[in-house]
Amino acid sequence: MRSIAKFGMVAVAVTLAGCQISGTYRDASFAASATPYTDEIPPRPVYVPYLLTFPDNTMYFYPIFDDQPRHSDLKLNSMLCVAGSDGFVVVAANVQNLGSTIIPNLPLNGDLGAFRVAAIVTTAGGARDEVYATQYVPLTVGGAVTLVLAPTRAPAGDIVRIDVVADPDHIVPDPLRDNNVLSWTGTMQPTNPQCTVMR
Repeated sequence: MRSIAKFGMVAVAVTLAGCQISGTYRDASFAASATPYTDEIPPRPVYVPYLLTFPDNTMYFYPIFDDQPRHSDLKLNSMLCVAGSDGFVVVAANVQNLGSTIIPNLPLNGDLGAFRVAAIVTTAGGARDEVYATQYVPLTVGGAVTLVLAPTRAPAGDIVRIDVVADPDHIVPDPLRDNNVLSWTGTMQPTNPQCTVMR
């Protein structure tokens, strides 16, 4: 009886020794270049995360909700223009933290800041003016902030394009950066400049 149990344990051990975890099929569109089986996908090591984040995308430390493609941590929600007291255009941008961690202060342009928002203003003659604003306090998870950029040096009637970029210095970790740029193209009224763009 013991020999039969010992033989069964050896058979199970030999069977398990030949098994390996090959992952899951990741091609959601079922492309013709791949098969619906996992034989072509090489096994990848699974590392236990040493830092717990919110929201938790793991089950028993195994990643199950993999955000592919990953979206930007900073989302540029909207931009708008107003007339400054000196007649020049002032651009304001609303930015939201969609990441899972707080964006802390870092040495940025000689001062401590979380990130910058920059705008490139293009005139009808082809001249470009770059203005920016800095977020000086940390931005919490899910928090949104409206930054008022420095006044442009171009008159409102000459502006034909404005491109606003959140985090042009790539301070905030973001592998894709697909929602941190907004652009406006058109003709402004000198007395009432408008360049409102919302995502």
